This record gives sequence, structure tokens and C-alpha cells, in this order.
Amino acid sequence: MTGNIMTWFNIGRRSVVGRVSWLHKTQTLFSRKFINFGLVPKSLRRLSMLPMFRQFLIPCSTKLTCIVQVKYVHEGAESESDSELEDSPEEAIDLFSQSETLSFRQLLCCNSEHPLIKQLNASTSVQDVFNFVKEHEYELDGQLVSQVVVVLWDLQKSFSKVNVLDLCQNQVTSSLLNSCNILNNYINEVCGHQDFEMLLQLVDRWNGDMSVDALTATLLYLNKMGVSVYHPVMQKLISRCESAVECYGPRFPLSALSRFAVAVHSRRGLWPIFVAKMMLPRILAGIESCNNVADFQYLSICLINICQLVNCTLLNAYKSKVDDLVGNGIITAQDSKAITKAVRFLNLPQWSHQNDPTIRKLLLVLKGNICGVSPTDLITIHKVLQNMLEPADIVDEMHEAASQLLSQVENEGVSSSPIAFKCITDLLSCLVSFSSPTQKLALEKLVQQHIEEYSSALYFPALFRILRQLNTSNVELYDAFWTRTLDIMQNMPTEREYYKLFQVSHRYMYFNNNLSGRYRHYELERQMIQWLWNEVENGTIGILPSKFAQVTSFILAYGNIGQRRSVISESALTQMVCKVLDMKLQFSKLDCMYISRGLQIGKILASQRSISSRFLDVFTKIDTAMNSCAQQHLKEEVLSLPDITIMMRTYISRSNAWETQLFENLIKRHEKLSGVTSSKLLRDISASMLTTNCLIPSMSDQLVNYVVENGDHILGDTAVKLLYMCYSLGYMPAQAESFFSVASNVILRDKERMQVLTLLQAAIALCFFHRLPEELVHFIFTVDFLGRLDEEMLHCYAKESYCVRVRHAMMHLNRAVCIDYPETDVPWFHEKYCQQVAALRSPKASPFHDDVHQSLSSVMGTQKLVQVNMYSPYFYGVDFQVLLNRNKMPVSIKHQADSDITRIAILLWIKDAFTNGVSQLCGEQQLKQRHLEMMGYKVIGISSSVWNSMYMAEKNAKTDYLRQRIWPSTTDCNSEYHYKRS
Repeated sequence: MTGNIMTWFNIGRRSVVGRVSWLHKTQTLFSRKFINFGLVPKSLRRLSMLPMFRQFLIPCSTKLTCIVQVKYVHEGAESESDSELEDSPEEAIDLFSQSETLSFRQLLCCNSEHPLIKQLNASTSVQDVFNFVKEHEYELDGQLVSQVVVVLWDLQKSFSKVNVLDLCQNQVTSSLLNSCNILNNYINEVCGHQDFEMLLQLVDRWNGDMSVDALTATLLYLNKMGVSVYHPVMQKLISRCESAVECYGPRFPLSALSRFAVAVHSRRGLWPIFVAKMMLPRILAGIESCNNVADFQYLSICLINICQLVNCTLLNAYKSKVDDLVGNGIITAQDSKAITKAVRFLNLPQWSHQNDPTIRKLLLVLKGNICGVSPTDLITIHKVLQNMLEPADIVDEMHEAASQLLSQVENEGVSSSPIAFKCITDLLSCLVSFSSPTQKLALEKLVQQHIEEYSSALYFPALFRILRQLNTSNVELYDAFWTRTLDIMQNMPTEREYYKLFQVSHRYMYFNNNLSGRYRHYELERQMIQWLWNEVENGTIGILPSKFAQVTSFILAYGNIGQRRSVISESALTQMVCKVLDMKLQFSKLDCMYISRGLQIGKILASQRSISSRFLDVFTKIDTAMNSCAQQHLKEEVLSLPDITIMMRTYISRSNAWETQLFENLIKRHEKLSGVTSSKLLRDISASMLTTNCLIPSMSDQLVNYVVENGDHILGDTAVKLLYMCYSLGYMPAQAESFFSVASNVILRDKERMQVLTLLQAAIALCFFHRLPEELVHFIFTVDFLGRLDEEMLHCYAKESYCVRVRHAMMHLNRAVCIDYPETDVPWFHEKYCQQVAALRSPKASPFHDDVHQSLSSVMGTQKLVQVNMYSPYFYGVDFQVLLNRNKMPVSIKHQADSDITRIAILLWIKDAFTNGVSQLCGEQQLKQRHLEMMGYKVIGISSSVWNSMYMAEKNAKTDYLRQRIWPSTTDCNSEYHYKRS
């Protein structure tokens, strides 16, 4: 086998063989199954080539990839963020870059030829290291002591890798212990050993003699090996690091600063923030002077770990530096590690909406080179892309890269190894996100297998992303996933820390929302509420508004309040309502959105069962409190577009009334806003405007401009959201020609991966604006597409609603194409479907309909001249039809085949037929009117608001109104006839 780097692992009961060509060295690692940890694993051998970082994929040649994952365990390493990026931020240099690995060793030990350094680096077991320390205790100095720590860290990773590989060979052991358990036991054994205590004493003695790099490396790797940052020795190291940062100022190495930031970040609470605050001047100075990729990467690592302290000044300086480095060609496609760290920082949820242009600029640097990105970087970039929903330019490349990596793993036969499981699951999520519906069906069986092997909370985020994207009708798959999640949480107390409970509850609510609120896992809901409320009563969550808001949201949604199966007591419910009322002025906009979403779900579930007014009062009180919060937030002078968008979504969650003062105030703030837009904001605003049926021309044009300016980077789904909103609201954008051209192009580009309903909505909207490409017509009206439509409806989850929407949209499009584009020769094949729908129509008429019918009959002189609830060709419903002959005289229906007959279609427009905000007829009604006119009808629309207005209450006002609409320019003779007949 040839290649710059060649590695393979022959997995046996006792050994793993690794060969690396550039080191020209082969060593065997002997491992034992440490079920009983009576002794320190002295026989553990160390691969000298193993570097010092946590997770990696080893390139085996240009065509093969072997997946290896090495974990470190220390308390509180996880992120508290609600973002999809939940891996703990950490220092990460390219693992298999020979120059970086070796240069780091040389950095710690300037004299690598020193006999003691050579002897230490030759150590191949933990006991070798401890023997070296005891033998040369009085010859050691600060640099040698730090090198001892680095070698022990290498051994810890070697232990993890070898034992996980060995573990998967023994099914019995595998069922008893997982890799994380083994690693924890190993850490406990090593850290509790008397020789390790001796090492800590040496660190305590010699830390004053260490260089800055050695000092920070010692701190970081001791922490990764399980030594708490509160240990007296660690506190001394931290104190020395703080002094060094203050003393050296701008001269403090950024590489050392990044390690210090990672070590400090390993604990939660206020303490890390206080320690990290002195790093800010050095970071700001580093940003100003940064002129190379390595320093930029170190700065990104620092900022990820001290993100709580980053303000607008620092963030803007960082973004300006990104612009400079990219613009000057310093950051290139080969710098994927640095780019990944940067976009990860910029995509943190507290400011991601401000950074979309910068993130897009960085990701576009990788365009054309995505297949050369490491798998771990690919996974991170995918998570960012899934959150940003752009740039679309790299989607196909990412899909191809993920497919290639998964194929390589399958060919190597390691896909079932627990070592590879998390990474393979992450790669699967990259595939599912941008796969076509047909491809998703093929992936479902593979996902089923992964859920069956789901044995660690590490796999939860990736599996969740996959299931959320699949949207399958396989309820057993969902049940298996959430049941397994519950089992893991019940069996592992560490998975029930409050921030992990929030992550699970947050995802469950989103998951349920994606499935139209129809999926329930009652046992998970019951157990989660018990755990969450226990945190309220016994922890600090009850006094922290942002945390308590998330608890309230979940309880309102799934507490089954007032029902027989309620999982929360009345006293707890009363306490919760009181706390919400007390904290209402402290809730942020995001807190209010969480609570309102829970309120929405709870109201829907409560309406399906009859519960007493006493419990309904709970919803009313919290709803009132949320309205008060919204009014308070609207008083802020400065509100950004994301702020208003969140507030609008919050209002929609708990209300469907569009005539309130609060809604009017929200619309007014929308009208005054302009600023940075993004694909995510575009989709949220479009959805809000569509739900509220509200037209704000200035906001619509701003969104359209964004699509026109960023057409190549926009996903087809995103373009359809805005396009369909413009159609539904009947709005012609200012940049209509450019917008429709860009939208058509991206829709045609992404048509294979878009859902059937989305494609149909796109085609209907383009047809409304007379911009439907012939290519799209011929793509949709084919046997293959109709088969895809049937397949998608067969496997979708919410069949009751989704299938109806798809069939209805297909009928609308078929009708529109037949009328507007007869040259395409598309046949009308929905006659029978329309007849079935018409048969289900309720015969009961509304008071508005009856009143118009009575007045119209009076004008015509008899009811026999008024046809009620008729259907035009292509099955457009017509409320009333009147026929006039060539003399403009009304005639009965038996004359409709006569020549020179004028058919008048009278359509009743209820309130929802007009937009809110700027009032005009909605797109569907405009299209209906246009099509009826094309089929020879004279169309008269009667608005319910006009019909029921005050001036219509006068005598003969309604009949006079109808006469004027039917005969707008009548002769005296005809006028006399009409009045006589009336």
C-alpha cells in the first residue's frame, strides 16, 4: 500500500497494528479488557505517532478513510447552547499534519536531543512514565515536567482508542461497559495512583520554571485527564497563567492563550467568566495585528470559549479581520480548519443573525474544495449551513463528500464499530438534509439500524437532526428513538443535568411541531416534567427567568393541564402561574416565544377535551402576561429586524386575532425596519406574513431585493417561501422581473430535492405572475413526477393534512396551466376529483350568502333567474350566476347556450379574501377572477365588509348597489325596466 500517510488497523482480540509511512515505524498496542480495575494498565503501549487531540478521522490514502474517535472526559464539558452546535469548544489543530504535531513537541522541549527528553518520549506505558518520574525526580525541571503531562495525555488517548476497538469484539463486555465507562475508570485509576500524586507535586514545585506554552499545555492536559480546575495545583497554574497574560500583554502567545481559554471553559458558572475577562485586551490586540491563518485560528478558539464576554465592538473587529484576510487571499480553501472554527464562533445563537454575510463569505472560500475538507470539518460546516440555510453553492459538494465518506466507511467494514458510530451518524445527517424525498426513503432503513444501536447521549443530536428531516410515516421509528433517549436519561444521572434536560425538551417540542403536533411520547413527557419541576424546586431554575421560561413552556404544552392524565399537581400549577406573573417584566423576547409556543400546544390539546374553566384560566392569565411583555418590549426605541420577527412569531403562536392593538403595533414597527436580512429571517418573515395574511410592501420588497442580490446563494426552498407569499398576498414586487428570473432559476436547480408540495406551490405562484417556465411544466406533468407525488404522500407523517394539501395544490396547478398555458397541451385530469370535493360541500349557507341571494332575487324579479352555487368549466365555484341577453335583460339558465349571452359570476369575498395591513384582494381570489374572465364571465366581487357597512343599512341601498354593479351604464329604457321589475 502506498500513500503519503498509510494507516490500517487489524482488529484482533489482543492487538491493533498501526503503520505510518512518514514515521517509518510500527508498534503493537497490547490491551486488556479492564472489567476489574485492580491495577494500573502498565502493559498499555503507546503509538508514538498519536497526536494530542480529541476526535479525528485518519486518512488511509487518497481513497480510504478509517474512522477513529478519541474522547476525553471532564466535568461540565458540554455546551449549554440551544444551537445545533453542541460539541464542547476546544483546541483543535489538524491531527495528521506532521509539521504541526512535531512543532508542538519541539515547542515544549527546545532541546529534543536531551537524553532525558529522548528517554521520556520513548515511554510506551503509564508505568514507564511513572518509573521515569521516580528515577529522575531530582533532575526534572519545569519543561520536563510539562513533557511528562503531554506523554500521559497521549497514553490516555491511546487507551481510549485501543479499548474501544477491543470492546467491539466482545458482545458481553460491550453490553456491560461502554467506551465512556472504561475511560472514566481508567482516569480514576491513573489520577488516584500515588505516582500521579507525585507528578502533581512536581507540577506544583516547578510551574514557576515553565514557559508560557508549557504552562498552558500542562493546565489543559491535566484538566483533560480528569484533574479538576479547583484542585490547588490547578488553581496555582491558573493564577500563573493570569499573571502571565497581564504581564506579557500583547506578547502573550495566542497558541498558549487558546489552550488557557479551553481549560478555563471546562467549568460552568461565573468563575470562568471572571478568569477569562483579562484575555479580552490580548484578544482585541491579536485581532488588530493578525496577519496569518494560524493566529486567526487561535483567536477563533479563544472567542468560542469566552463567548459570554464578547461585545459588539469585539465581534465587529473580528468580522472586519475576516473581510481583510479573505479579501487579501490569506485565508484560502486549504484553511478549512480555521474556517470551520470561525464559522462555528460566528454561528453561535446569540449573534448568528448578525453574521450571515461573513459566514457566507467564509464558506464560499471552500467552494470547489469541499471534498478535500476533513470529515469532522464537513460535519461542522453542515450544521452551520443547516442553521443559516445558505450558501446553496456548496450543498451539492457537501452531499457528494458525505456520500463518498460513508461509502469508504462501508467498504472498510468498520461502520458497525462504536468508534465510528457518532461520526457516521453525523455524516448521515449531512446526507438526509439535502436529499430528495426518494433518497430519504432509501435512508430510512439505515437510520432504523442506527437507532437500534443508539446507546449514548453523544449520538442524540445527530439522530435527532436525521429524524427531523426524514418526515416519515414510520411512527415505530420515532417511538424507538424517544424511548431510547428516555432509557439513557433514566440510567445515567449525568444526562439529567438541567441544561441537558432543556436540550431534550427543546428538541422534543420542535420535533412535535414538525409533525403538526400529532406525535406524542407520553412517558417521556411525564418523566421530563417531573425532572424539570424538581430542578425548579431544588435548584436555581426557579429564580432564573430565562431557564424558568423553558420549564413553563414544556409544562404548558405537555402537562395535560386539567385532564385526567395530568402530570402536574394543582399546587405546582398555581406556583408556576404566580412565578410567570412575577417574572413577566424580566422575560426576554426569546423567553416569551418559548412560553407562547407551549401555550399554543397546550391550548390545542385542551380544546380537544372538555376541561373546566378553572384550568382554562391558567392559559388566560399567562396569555395576558405575554401580551404585557410584548407591549413592554415594543416600548424599546431600538428594535432589530430579528427582534420584531421573534415578537411576531410569538404573537402568532398564542393568537389568531389580527385586529388587536398589539398586532397593529407590531405591523407599524415592521414598516419602519430595514437592515441585514438572511435566508432564515426571510423564511420566518414570509411564514409570519402568510399566517397573518398581512401585506407590508416595504418589507416584501426588502426580502425580494435580498433574493435578487444573492440569487446564487439562496436555496430553492427559501425562494419558494417568498414567492408563494407574494402570490398569496397578491403582491407584485418592485423588482418583479429580476426576482422571478432568479426564483425560477434556483427552483429549477433544486427541483430534484424539493418536496412535492413546495414545487407545486412554486409553480402556482409563477403561473399567477405569468412567469412559469416551460421546463418546470414538463417536469411536473410527467408520469415520473406523479409517481413521486404518490410515493411521498404514502410515506408522509401527517397524511390527513399533507395529502389533502398536495392534491388540492396539484388540482390548482393543473387548472391554472390549462387556462394560462394551453400551448403546453397539459390535459385537465381533475374533473372527478373536483366532483368528489363538491359533493362534500356543506349545503348550509352563511347569513352573508342568504342576504345577497335575497337582494339579488329582488333585483332580478324572481329567484328563478339567479343560479346559486354553480361551477364553471375547470370547477371554479361561483356563488351566484346571472345571464343577460343582448339587450341586457336577465334570462333563465335554459338560454345559456344562446349567442350574445353575458354570463355574470357574482363572487362573495369574505374578510379573509383581503390582506391585512395594506388591504387588497388576495392572490388566489385574483387568479380566480382572472381565469373566470378568460373563460367569458363578467365577474362581480362583493366584499362582506362593504355589504355589511353602515351605509348599506339604508332602505334599498343593497339592491341599488347590485343594480349599479350589474348594469354600470344602463340606458333609460333598461333602467325603467329594472325598477319596474323590482
